[in-house]
Amino acid sequence: NNKQNKKKNLHFRFKAMSTPMRRRLRHMEEWEYKRGYTEEELRASALRKKFVSDYIVHADTNLYKTQVERDWAYIAKREYNYDVKYTAMGWGFFYGNIACTINMFLTKRVTYSLLPIVGFVGYLYTKPQLYQMHNKKLFDMCNVGEQYALGAARNRVLRQCNQILDVEDF
Repeated sequence: NNKQNKKKNLHFRFKAMSTPMRRRLRHMEEWEYKRGYTEEELRASALRKKFVSDYIVHADTNLYKTQVERDWAYIAKREYNYDVKYTAMGWGFFYGNIACTINMFLTKRVTYSLLPIVGFVGYLYTKPQLYQMHNKKLFDMCNVGEQYALGAARNRVLRQCNQILDVEDF
């Protein structure tokens, strides 16, 4: 009985290891975003965002030749959807609700006409910020190896980024 509990506890520990890592990564991304970016970092970030847009977001990830590429492209696309698109939609909805609440107190009547307008503007305002914050993580998810087409394209962009930032690897 004690052996089974140890085995369950060990399985739980290994399964839960991703939660602290995700939390640490999120804090690092937020810290980097809050401290600001240099001109070189913004140029490298633009290259990474173009790669993610071309090879992950606007590409059909089912058309990659190998299962490894399809899997990692799918995971990166899913992370993009959750971390950038859906979060931006949530913030847009929040901004729209704040606008409706302020309008309700100012005009003393309930109208929801501001919700879609301010919500859409809030989405357009928040999405580039979130994409800037998460682009390195999404780019690093495509590190599948030089033998795959996705990995070779990523490594070409990585070499350009390393030249811009004048580092061996970031």
